[in-house]
Amino acid sequence: MEYSSSVAPVNESDKVKILLVDDQRAKLLSYEVILAGIGETLIKASSALEAFECLLKNEVALILIDVCMPDLDGFELAVMIREHPRFQRTGIIFVSAVMTANLDQLRGYELGAFDYVPVPVVPEVLRAKVKVFIDLHRKTRQLERLNAELEQRVRERSAALRRFNEQLERRFEERTREREKALEQLFEAQKMDTIGQLTGEVAHDFNNLLMTVLGNLTLLQKRLPEDPESRHLLHNAVQGGQRGASLAQRLLAFSRRQELQPVSVDIGELVSDMRELLTRALGFGIDLKCQFPSTLPPVLVDANQIELALLNVALNARDAMPGGGRLIISASEETQYSGAADSPLPPGDYVRIKIVDTGVGMDEATRAKATEPFFTTKDPGMGTGLGLSMVHGIAAQSRGLLRIDSAPNIGTSVELWLPQSNTRTESAGRRICDVRAIPGVNVL
Repeated sequence: MEYSSSVAPVNESDKVKILLVDDQRAKLLSYEVILAGIGETLIKASSALEAFECLLKNEVALILIDVCMPDLDGFELAVMIREHPRFQRTGIIFVSAVMTANLDQLRGYELGAFDYVPVPVVPEVLRAKVKVFIDLHRKTRQLERLNAELEQRVRERSAALRRFNEQLERRFEERTREREKALEQLFEAQKMDTIGQLTGEVAHDFNNLLMTVLGNLTLLQKRLPEDPESRHLLHNAVQGGQRGASLAQRLLAFSRRQELQPVSVDIGELVSDMRELLTRALGFGIDLKCQFPSTLPPVLVDANQIELALLNVALNARDAMPGGGRLIISASEETQYSGAADSPLPPGDYVRIKIVDTGVGMDEATRAKATEPFFTTKDPGMGTGLGLSMVHGIAAQSRGLLRIDSAPNIGTSVELWLPQSNTRTESAGRRICDVRAIPGVNVL
C-alpha cells in the first residue's frame, strides 16, 4: 500500500482519498500519473485483501478497481465492500482490458459502480470522470454538513422555545398563585375588617353599659350598710363587671377602636420592669430569658397596651408548655425598605420584638387562624380566643405588624414589629400591673 499526493494547491483538510487497486504495478503508476493533477490523496493497493484493509483504515471517497485480479477479482471485492455498512456509499469505478462486454458492464453497475472504464484508458476521460465524482462527493458532504448544522440549529431553537414555554408556564403559574394569594388575603382582610367593625360597635356599646353598671355599683358600695353577705354579693357583681369591661377592652383592641396613647418606650426597660410579673405568670418549670442590646432604639407605642400584648403572648406560650420549657424574649433593630416582597409594612425603621417558646407548636392550618377572634384550641370555658387577635389589633393600630411562625413539636415564634421613636423614652417609674389584677387574663 502506497500513498501519494499531488502538488496542486488544495488544503490538506479538503483533500479526499482515492484508492487505486490493481495487481500490476505499471498500471498503478499510470493511474497515479493520470490523476496526479487533480490535487487529491492517492492510495495504491496491489490486491483485493490489501485494498479492503486500506478501506478499514482510511476514509476513502472513490475506488478504482481492476476487474481481473488473482485470488479475488474486482467484482468479488465490490461485493465485500457493499456488504460492509461503512462503505454503502463509497464510489466505485471498474477498469478492465478483458471484461468489457455489456454483460460485464451491467454486472458492475448492479454492484453499485459509478462508472465502467475500458482499457486502454484515455487519460483526459478518466481524469474528468474522477473529478466529476469528487466534486459530487464534496458537494454531497457539504450538503450533509449544512443539513447537520440546520438540524442542530433546529434542535437548539426547539430547546430554547421549549425552555421559553416552560418559563412562561412557570410565570403564569406563579402569577396565578400570587393572584389567588392576593385575593385570599383581600378576602381575609375584608372579613376581618367586617368582623372588627361589628365587634367594635358591640364592644363600644357593651362597654358603655358596663361603665354605667360599675358606676352605680360603686355608688351602691358606699351607701350599703355593713352587711357581710350583701357586701360579698356586691363584690361578686363588681368583679363580674370588671371582667366584662376587660373583655370589652380586648374586643376594642381587636377592632382597633380603642384610644391609644403612644409614647416613646424603651422595650428593654419595659420588659425588665415586667420580668417579675412574667415570671409569676409563667409559673414553675419555664425558664425565662431576656436578650436586648444596649443600643436598641425606643419605639412609639402605648406602653400599657404593649405590656398587655407581651403578657398575652407569654401566657399563650405557658399554656403550650405544660411540661415546662424555655421562653426567650429578644429584640433587634430592623429597617424595612420600599418594594420589599410579602410585607405590608411601610418603609421605615422598626424594632422587632421576638418571643420564642419550646412548646407543642401549631400546624399550618392552626397558625393561619391564630389571630382570628374567638378562635382557640383550648377546651370550652378555658379561653376566649381573643388573646392573639388583641395583640394583632394593637400591633396594627400602632402602625406595626404581628408575625407568627410555628411548627408542631418544635415551638412557636411570635414577632412584634413596632415603629421606632425619634423622641426620648418615657420614665421608667410606671406601675406594672399584677397578673392577678387582670380579670380573666390567664385564659386567653
